[in-house]
Amino acid sequence: MVYELKIELKGAIPKIWRKVHVNSDISLNELHHIIQISMGWTNSHLYSFIINEIEYSLKDFDYDNHKYGNAKAYRIKEFKNEPIEYVYDFGDYWEHSVRIVNEVKDDRLLHPRCIKGEGTCPPEDVGGAHGFEEFKAIMRDKTHPERESYIEWYGSEFESNAVDFNEINLQLANLKEYIQEIESGNE
Repeated sequence: MVYELKIELKGAIPKIWRKVHVNSDISLNELHHIIQISMGWTNSHLYSFIINEIEYSLKDFDYDNHKYGNAKAYRIKEFKNEPIEYVYDFGDYWEHSVRIVNEVKDDRLLHPRCIKGEGTCPPEDVGGAHGFEEFKAIMRDKTHPERESYIEWYGSEFESNAVDFNEINLQLANLKEYIQEIESGNE
């Protein structure tokens, strides 16, 4: 079974979202990496999924009346009808909604694929939603005294709707190798 997922960065204006096709038996940890690639994050921070008041991350433990589950042990198909929240970077605290919007006729995919989307992902460590709005305002204002330092920090000018589906899908085609590299610490 293949699911079509819609991943949306909460609170972003204009909206930043992706639609991806994934196999229904992927783990939440694999979904984390798919979100990282599809949205344009760099996997530089911790993450968790929150489903039915249970937090799923890389560890499996109970703490202060919070229930945690190991993201490698749970499959997305187990949460087919549940709202899924994905949080990335506990400092900037980027919240995403993840919804299964469709079951696709394909039996199985060789690898996930990103089929639609809009909006450029915020830069890492920009300071959350407020910092991202300030960053965009400075980047739009060609006369702002800090614009050049922001361009230098970011590495280029900021294009608010630069989504390279070919690059995203090339990375998704190599998802297994990407996960092995990230998880072995050989980034």
